[in-house]
Amino acid sequence: MKNKALALIICGLMAASAASCAGKGETSSVAEETTAAVTTAEAASEEVTEPVTEPTTTVTVEYYDGLICSDKMTDKEKANSSFREFTLLDPAKCFSLGKRGRNSYCLDPKEFESIEKIQDSFHEFTMYDEQLDTKFLAHVITPPNYDENKEYPVFLITDEVYWMEFIPILWNIINDGEASPVIFATLGYEYEIDGGANETRMDKFIFRQDKFLDFITNDLMETISLNYKTDASRSVLFGHSSGGPFIDYALCNSDKYEYQPFKNYIIGSPAFCNYYYDPFEPPIDLSGISDPYAFQREFDYFERNETMDKNVFVCAGEKEDLEIDCGDGDSMVEGTEKLYERLISHGVSAELKIYEGCFHTNYLREMFPDYLKQNFPPEDKSEN
Repeated sequence: MKNKALALIICGLMAASAASCAGKGETSSVAEETTAAVTTAEAASEEVTEPVTEPTTTVTVEYYDGLICSDKMTDKEKANSSFREFTLLDPAKCFSLGKRGRNSYCLDPKEFESIEKIQDSFHEFTMYDEQLDTKFLAHVITPPNYDENKEYPVFLITDEVYWMEFIPILWNIINDGEASPVIFATLGYEYEIDGGANETRMDKFIFRQDKFLDFITNDLMETISLNYKTDASRSVLFGHSSGGPFIDYALCNSDKYEYQPFKNYIIGSPAFCNYYYDPFEPPIDLSGISDPYAFQREFDYFERNETMDKNVFVCAGEKEDLEIDCGDGDSMVEGTEKLYERLISHGVSAELKIYEGCFHTNYLREMFPDYLKQNFPPEDKSEN
């Protein structure tokens, strides 16, 4: 049971309880915090889970023409990628598209209500990737007062099933004039795939991160740029926990691509031990990772390049080490701090923040709004 709990935490499955996690000043013991966090996550999952039943009547999901696909996509990929109606708010339509329905989303009823209030800003589309043989579900969320003739930076959030809850919060920060407009994009999986499963996340974030980066760079982001006016010079890529090592990989392999869709990278609580330590239950075979410590060399980026023209924000919760067993390697906080130290030693524009009194996920409730406000300050209305 201990290993299973640790696996749940390391893969970010505690995200379901992020909103209810205690903030700064937490004083509970290690055992109490770990048990409480997992129990809360399980309780939250039980609370929001919908009955897995087939719709009693035929449900039709509308697909729309008009998605302009990247010319790097194959004919098969283009044929299986399309705009469609926004399905997340309709459980029956979600179940008609996959047996999991929207159960995998870590959202409670109030969060669905928050999404419903801004649903007109949501644009849903599916994208198939032939290398990964996977159908992804993506959402583009346009900002308040969106002007289709204006360029916007894109803020891409991986692990859609965990972090969708923050979209209405961030959208309203822009609506209240506390930040300038950005296009939010979230990347997840079609409802037939459990996007929160250890196997799914390890497959894309660790084992096949090269192909996943191909998909994000050449397919997803190029397609978004063809359908919306985007400003790559200010765009952001975010990942957390198991997604943290992937964002680091994406950063340190960005030089291999002609198209540069991101200037800014957020690496949250990077679980680097996923490369070499297996806490999972059932076990996940890591023997296929040929070079598990390549991250410590920044994937040889600085052997290929003298400088890195990117901005990097590295973050973690101060108390993560009380929750997560990283084996004999660096702890979560140590690994985060060492990544920052390596980056600045190469002259990279990097910032580190360890959130005091916070655990693996609850600091993100502070991080997301602060990052948005600081990096996308309100526009000077006098210039308009």
